[in-house]
This record gives sequence, C-alpha cells and structure tokens, in this order.
Amino acid sequence: MADLPPLAPVPPPAVRTTLQQAEWEACIDAWTMLLGVRIDAPVKIFQDVASKDESAVLFLSSFYNQLATSGEAGLKLGLKGRTLRKLSFLLTRRILLDLSSPPADLLAWNFLGNLCCCYPSSAALKRLLLDAWDKHHGTITASVEKAKSSIIKQLMNKKTSETPAVDADIRTLTILASTLPTCGQVLMAGSDYLDTLSDAYQAQPRETLRRVFVANVYVGLTSLLKSKPNLSSLLDQLFGLKATAGVGTSKTRKEPTLLSDLVCSSDLLARLEKYLTDHPQKRGEDLVSSLRTYQTESRVFHHRYQKKKKTVEKGKGRGVPISGGEELHAHRMSLVTQIQDLFPDLGSGYVIRLLDYYGDGPETVVAHLLDSSLPPELQSLDQTEDLSIPQSIINPDPMAPNSPPPEIAEADESFARKNIFDKDVDLAELAHSNDPNARNKLRFGREDDLTADDVLADRSKHAANKAAIISALATFDSDDDERDDTYDAADVGGTVDTVPASTDAEAEAQNRRATAEDLDLSLFKSYRSNPGLFARDSATRRSQPRTSLKGETGMTDEAIEGWAVMLQRDPKRLSKLEDRLALSAGTPGGAMAQPELPPTSYRKPRADEESEESDAHGSFGGRGRGRGRGGPRGGRGRGRGGSRGSGPSGEQNTAASRQRKEENKSSRANHNRRQQRAKKIARGGGLPG
Repeated sequence: MADLPPLAPVPPPAVRTTLQQAEWEACIDAWTMLLGVRIDAPVKIFQDVASKDESAVLFLSSFYNQLATSGEAGLKLGLKGRTLRKLSFLLTRRILLDLSSPPADLLAWNFLGNLCCCYPSSAALKRLLLDAWDKHHGTITASVEKAKSSIIKQLMNKKTSETPAVDADIRTLTILASTLPTCGQVLMAGSDYLDTLSDAYQAQPRETLRRVFVANVYVGLTSLLKSKPNLSSLLDQLFGLKATAGVGTSKTRKEPTLLSDLVCSSDLLARLEKYLTDHPQKRGEDLVSSLRTYQTESRVFHHRYQKKKKTVEKGKGRGVPISGGEELHAHRMSLVTQIQDLFPDLGSGYVIRLLDYYGDGPETVVAHLLDSSLPPELQSLDQTEDLSIPQSIINPDPMAPNSPPPEIAEADESFARKNIFDKDVDLAELAHSNDPNARNKLRFGREDDLTADDVLADRSKHAANKAAIISALATFDSDDDERDDTYDAADVGGTVDTVPASTDAEAEAQNRRATAEDLDLSLFKSYRSNPGLFARDSATRRSQPRTSLKGETGMTDEAIEGWAVMLQRDPKRLSKLEDRLALSAGTPGGAMAQPELPPTSYRKPRADEESEESDAHGSFGGRGRGRGRGGPRGGRGRGRGGSRGSGPSGEQNTAASRQRKEENKSSRANHNRRQQRAKKIARGGGLPG
C-alpha cells in the first residue's frame, strides 16, 4: 500500500480545457483504478495507511469542489463519470466511518457542503452525515463555528460584504444545514449571527443576496424543530428578530426587514403552528399571533418564494415525421423514455443503439447499465448522442401560405356528367323558366307581370303540365313514404285499458284479508298452547316445533318472533283473537263459528277502508224522511227509524249511545230538528201542522 502511486488532484477548469479527450479519459481511468484499490484494501491496512494518505484527501477535496462549483460535465456524465462519483463516495464513507480520527479536511464544513451539493436528495448521504456526526460531532461543530465567525467578520466589513465568496459560503452552509439539521442548530446558537444577517439585510439592496440571507435563516430556524427539537431556542431567536424589527411598537419599520421577508416568503409560521398544535405553549402561541399580524402588514413588500414549475412536455407540439429506414414506432419511443427515466444523462440516440443491440429489451439494457457490463463497442460510443432527424424529411410549416394553384383549363361545356337519377322527374324543374336567356341570372321580385287570372286563363301549356304531374304521381311509390305505420294499431304500452278491474281487486283484497286472519288464528293457537315456541333464542329456532310452525305459516324466525312481540304490545288484538278462537271452538269455520256482525250505526269512513266496507257501515233499515237512523226496525214517515235501545240490555251499550247522542246534539240533532220544523211551518202558511 505504501508503494501505491498517489492520487493526483482534479485539475481546475482552465487546465481541463487544455487536455485532449483521450488524456482526460486516461485520467478518469487512473483515478477509478486507484480508488478501487483503496476501497478494496483490508481493514487493518486501510486504517494504517489512510490516515497518512494526503493524496486521497487532496483528490476528494478537489473532486467535490470542482463538481459542486464548476459542474464539470466530464465528471458527471457518461458511464466513467458515474463510476468515478460512486467510488469517490465509497472512499469518503470508508474514511469517515472506519478511521477513528479522519483527516480534518474531510470533516470541514466546506467539504461536507460540497458533498451535499453533489448528491442532492440522497438517502445514503444523509445516513453517512448522521453517522459521521455521531462519531465526530466535535470536529464538525468546531468547523461550523469557524465558518460562522468568518461570515460575521466578512459581513461586518463593507469591503468584503458584497464579494461572491461570502455569497458562496452562505449558500454552502445553507445546503449543509438543510441536509444535516444539527449544523443548522449550531448556526442558530447565540444571537450574534442573526443580528449580523439582519443588519446586512438592511444594508444590502441586492435582491439575490437578500434571498440568500432569508434561505440561510429559514433553514437554520427550521432545523431547531428537527432531530432534537429546541423550541425555546427558536422562540428566543424569533423574539430577537421581532425586537430588531420593532414589531408591536411605535418604532415598527415601514420597510422590508429580515423578519418580514422570513414570515411572508416562507412557511415558517405554518411549521411553528403545526408544532405548537402537538406541543401547546402559551408563549409560542402569543408570538405566532403577533407575527401573523406583522405578516399581514408587511405582505405588500414581499412575495412568496416558489420554485418555477417545470413545464412538462405534453406531446402537443408539432410532430416531426420520420420516413424511410429511420421511422420509429411509438412503442420504441416508449422504451427509450423508460430507460431515460432511470438514466436521464443518456441520449436518445445512444439508447436506440442499446435497444438495437439487446433486441428491444429494456430490462436487459437497464441490467447491463446498472452492472456496468456493456460490451466495449457500446462503451466507446458517445452516450450523450441524441436522435438525429434528417432535415430533408421534416414537413414544412402547415401555417405557411400555400403557393397559388396552377391554372386549370376550362371544362368542355359539351361534357355532361351522368347520374343514376337523371331519368327521375323533379317537380322543382317544372317551375324553372324555359327561356335560355333567363338562366344563370339572379332576380329580385316577380319574373313577369302576369297575374293569377292570366296564368289560369293561359291554357297553352295546360296539357304538358298536366301530363308531367300525372307522370310524377304515377312514378310515386308508397314504399318510399317516410312514415312507418306498422305499429299504429298495436298496443305498445301507451294505450289505456278501459275495462274496469275493480272486481278482481276487491276479490284479491278479500282473499288477502282472509288469509291474514287465518294466519293470525293459526299463530295464536300455537301461542296459546306453547308461548315458549316464540322465544328469541337459538335453541328454540333449531327446535322441531319451530320448524313445523315455519313450514305451516311460511314465515321466517324473525317474523314469527316479531308477531309475538307485537301481540304482547297490543292487548286489544290479543282479546280479539281470544274471542275469535272461542267463537270458532278452536276450528275456524267449524260448527260453532259465527259471523262477525258489523255495527249498523253510522261511522265516519276512514281513508284506508275499502268502499265495500264503507257501504256496509251504512243504514240497513228505516225509511224515515231524512232523520231516520236506519235501525233494524225502522218505521216510516217522520219516525227516527229503529230504536237502538229497544233490544235486550246486553246487546248494546245504551249508556255509550246516549253519551254520543248528547255530544252530537248541539251540532246536528237539535239544530236540524228546529230547521226542519221551520220549513214545514213555512210550507203550511204559518200554521202549526
């Protein structure tokens, strides 16, 4: 390992431009080989030599610095560039985690910041930085504190406050604090750093530098809510910025400040409110309320910082057709898109060559790309090659004006176009004028001065016109009529049936009532003989008597049990069924069965009663004039019909009838009697009858 050639640092861009492509690829091959040797070295040998390997530290520092600042395409694009980046990350990881005291240059804030710039949104990088912080947090903290002090001094010096170096350092610290929140917490320790940034914000009129300050403060303050939250420190910093801006006092600045830009251009208050929802604190809630008011007052000075939305190509652009042997199928282009989603640095032309080599198998192509097992003839090709389209086959602009068409020779007037309907008689042709001079002329108003009498009196063309009309009528075919009268006499569902169906409906209603009564009586018999048969438990439902009852009635267990419950809740129904069972002597329709006699007195018909039942409640006897109640022994003349109280005392409830009479006397009886008497007196001339 001691005899291993050292790693040369990555040259700056000025030197890189002087190298040929072959020389540059040779450098990449050498770096790749030497990095692989260091990564594959045994643990003991690596720990002994890596701490003294200054060339590796110098190479890694220069590599990530060039990759983060200049964006050298040769270090990122292509298979060799990706391999070099991967091996550099693995070597950095092994040095930081395997060595007990790694080189300080690899734990410096600028190296870690460049590392974050080269691998954005990398989960492996975040795990590496967290592990490195756990093992070497003291060294990293000292480096960040040193950078913080350096930035404070540069911002306080008016000569160096506007240099690009300060801008780049603050940006690097912002990216590092965003990836490693503990570094942001180190930046927010104390008030000197925020006070310096606040003063620099007021002194700097440049919008770009102000955005750098706001982004750095935002990342630092939000880091206090991550990993190990420190809410008290966050509130202290916000109170300090609030005091500097004079919020809530008469000295409130009517101009943009670092705090106003922070609360108006970011979601800091929303994050703080969300955290306070889970961890309520009166001090924090009051601060957020005051900052919300300040945000409303300062909104006119700022706008929300948002990333520009990337315009997604929807494929609605002008199509470029490809003809000949270079025509591409839509399925082929979808394969190219699938591979470019995983490897965006590959050109479409290079992907087409890979698909041609592997028989349009995207899985095979992706597997070889991931394993770096492409054949040499494919590796030597330009991996950024795009699909070239010959200019000669591109369609012209469809919106471009067309050239005037060539002159077309006038058609021969003697040529007549034949048609299958030429022999048909057109009634409209009968109205055309036969004057050859009148053709192709547009006329307004009447063609001639003839009146209707003159036209009817002119019999010169009567025979010809009559013959033409008769000929047209003779050629008319009734099958050509547009009206289809096939179903005119058929019943298609729109007619009304005039046959009355009341007889069937009444019979069906009577059958339903009889069936329901028989079913109730059958259930009541079972209920009287064995009430436990209607119990609502599983044993009863599985019993043989319950099964027999279900087969007899055709009802389910729930219906049978519900019938018993409703019977227990209705005493009147229970007594009625008992009376029916007693009258029928246990057998419906038996020898002792008696018909149920409906009451003969008038009752106001109910809405749900059938017309037959309503008629049955009417009067049966009595032919009295108007006032007859219609009893069974009703008399004639002025009598009130049959008496309700003349029967035996047990047949009718005379007390109840008398009570109903007294109740209705004021509304009907006395008034009606008095009015009828007045009418009779009037008819008799005023003499009592």
